[in-house]
Amino acid sequence: MWLILSPLTWLLVAVLAACLSLRCGKRRRMALRACAVVAIVAVAAMTPLVANILLGRLENTTVGAHDCRSRMPTTAVVLAGGLSGRASGPDDLAVLGLASRRRLDRAVAWWHGGRGRQLVMSGGSWFGDGIADAGLMLGYARRLGVPESAIRVEDGSLTTWASAQELAAMRPALPKRIALVTSAAHMKRAVYAMRVAGFDVCAVVADRRQVPLDFPGLIVPQRSALEKTENALHEMVGMVYYRWRAMLDGA
Repeated sequence: MWLILSPLTWLLVAVLAACLSLRCGKRRRMALRACAVVAIVAVAAMTPLVANILLGRLENTTVGAHDCRSRMPTTAVVLAGGLSGRASGPDDLAVLGLASRRRLDRAVAWWHGGRGRQLVMSGGSWFGDGIADAGLMLGYARRLGVPESAIRVEDGSLTTWASAQELAAMRPALPKRIALVTSAAHMKRAVYAMRVAGFDVCAVVADRRQVPLDFPGLIVPQRSALEKTENALHEMVGMVYYRWRAMLDGA
């Protein structure tokens, strides 16, 4: 899926198709024009301008309950944001990815903001080695001063949808009304999955990735912009898939 949603893939396909179209005879000009359009779109999608536009559609969307400021839940679910590599052991916190650490920093700040608050770390083991993202997240939160008694772990899920379903299975020990900590671009899809699973959600946003733009840098393709565009497209396609899945489930 990541390959299909990558503008770099589109560009490579366009170049390859352009080379093959040189043998198309009468339709060569039409094929080359189509390849040129795809290549232009792909290059544009790698610029900070387009990346920011796509991220803006996700990060500036208001989601969650309307009474969160006056009545914040006492339990927050923190969704894993991935690892930067394979952990050498359960204490190898250095492999926590940037998104995971930003979410945890925001979650710990939230925990310090009120008495009796609890954190629920959610994320399973990608490598099948028994070292779950949630366990590493627990260790990170403890380093930041959160006692283990204030942390619970859900370590059986590998997707946001699965996290929501696994967390729903923890009820009634887990309250229906929760705060949800995740990246700004991921929040809309995550809130939807949690609502389908039966939760009332207050959004606690972390990891905003929109940046101020300047000329001419905003129109120059960059690796960071490519990554942001890929993430934004992943969220948009994922949201469509979740709505389709919920429809099939009759939710």
